[in-house]
Amino acid sequence: MPRNTYRKQITTPELIEQIKIDNKKLMERFLRERNTRCAEGTIEAYRSDLNIFFVWNLLNNENKLFVDVKKIEFADFFSFCVEELKWSSNRFGRMKSCLSSFSTFIENFLDDDYPSFRNIILKAIESMPKNPVREKTILTEDQVNSLLNFLKNEINRPQEACLLALAISSGARVSELLRFTTDIIDENNTAFGDMFLETTKMIKTKGRTKTGKMMHKYIIKDIFIPYYNEWLVKRKEILDKYGENHTAIFIRRDGKPATVDTIRGWIEKWEKFLDIPFYPHCLRHYIVTHLTRLGLSSDFIIEIMGWTSSEMYRVYNDLTAKEREWKGLDKLKDHLTKGDE
Repeated sequence: MPRNTYRKQITTPELIEQIKIDNKKLMERFLRERNTRCAEGTIEAYRSDLNIFFVWNLLNNENKLFVDVKKIEFADFFSFCVEELKWSSNRFGRMKSCLSSFSTFIENFLDDDYPSFRNIILKAIESMPKNPVREKTILTEDQVNSLLNFLKNEINRPQEACLLALAISSGARVSELLRFTTDIIDENNTAFGDMFLETTKMIKTKGRTKTGKMMHKYIIKDIFIPYYNEWLVKRKEILDKYGENHTAIFIRRDGKPATVDTIRGWIEKWEKFLDIPFYPHCLRHYIVTHLTRLGLSSDFIIEIMGWTSSEMYRVYNDLTAKEREWKGLDKLKDHLTKGDE
């Protein structure tokens, strides 16, 4: 049950091939320069966005050289993105940022070739108001526990139960879950009152640089360890059967390390069981919201998640205003009680 998101694709290999050769050269030089400091995923996002723009430019704007595109033509493109592609404000903003970065690159590095060119994106294109376009899934503790029970006891999938337990006890992204290995899990290496495991080594997490952000990850011990120990027994049997010898916790049927596609296949089954729109990131929302509901401070949650500011905490905390504990309510209650005397 995927989230309700409209998608329309205008790029094809045939159309990309027809993009003006000079625009392709500009794009490749931009991507090479960015590749020195950006993560691979960021580079691919830049390439995808620029291909979308240049295909639109091919079909609707006479395949113009980028430096000759006018303000009104950029405005036409972004109108197309909203009206035809049904882009959200976040998607709109990503494209705007991409074209602005591309323009700045040309302005800074290719000024000898295009001395009169200036970055006009930020001034010409207004930001789109925030408007959520996807149904947001907020998991309850009962839903998570029922899924764990289903995986462990009803269909006997200890590996999937272990992955789910790790996801909700660490808040790690899908790509990060695959970087947890048996040699960085030590039950004696604890933190925060012996309630959390700390990985013995740093792992790569999402970051703006090509190498990502290296950090220790924290795992709620009592949630993860029972499922982990049970899975290790079955995991060893599979590795021995296929003659595999590695430290990846999660594996495919043939014993080789699991991939993101492997995990996404498992998640599709979880979604059918829960019968709600389900996506990996909702597990990150779950643990932040769950810990907040239990009364842990935002500063502590920010620390264990590895964030550098409170902005991300506000994004992932899904407690409603009515569910939050508000300071000072006791004073109001006392005042009202005195008024009744």
